[in-house]
Amino acid sequence: MISILLIIANVAVFYLLRKDRLDADKLGMSYYHVFVNHQYYRLFTAAFCHVDIYHLICNLVSLYNVGTAIERLFGSFGMLCIYFGSMILGELASLWMHHNVNDDYTLSIGASGPIFGLEGAYVLLIFLYYRNRAFGMLGSNLISMAVISLLPGVDGKTHLCCLIAGGIIAFLLRLF
Repeated sequence: MISILLIIANVAVFYLLRKDRLDADKLGMSYYHVFVNHQYYRLFTAAFCHVDIYHLICNLVSLYNVGTAIERLFGSFGMLCIYFGSMILGELASLWMHHNVNDDYTLSIGASGPIFGLEGAYVLLIFLYYRNRAFGMLGSNLISMAVISLLPGVDGKTHLCCLIAGGIIAFLLRLF
């Protein structure tokens, strides 16, 4: 159910962006806007903005597929913790990495960061429960995530940071 609500929220924001009710330049994430201008809300809003319908559809199909699986495994609260926790932690780590390469003005948008966080949780669970067969089961999934992250114009740093953050949050949720 949470996955469906997140999909609806993403579609609503996309609609408002297309109707010029919202401006992605004022919602997207960048080191300069977040840390220099203190616009911390961008850590949250950037994940709901998408460049075009293709970007939106790819992210929402992925969100539905992995989101519903994670929600079944962790419950609604756990899924929300992984989604938003990996989004915030992953984006903060990515911003720090962008800043270190003098890329302070790079604008990052899209739900792929928190989706990679959900994937990180999924990868962790497969590895924990299917140790010997984990790499075979994860191979195509990890390869497709790597290919997507290396495409021009894609913020692979955020993907990687969110993937790691999602795995860590999932591990902590399993401990407690």
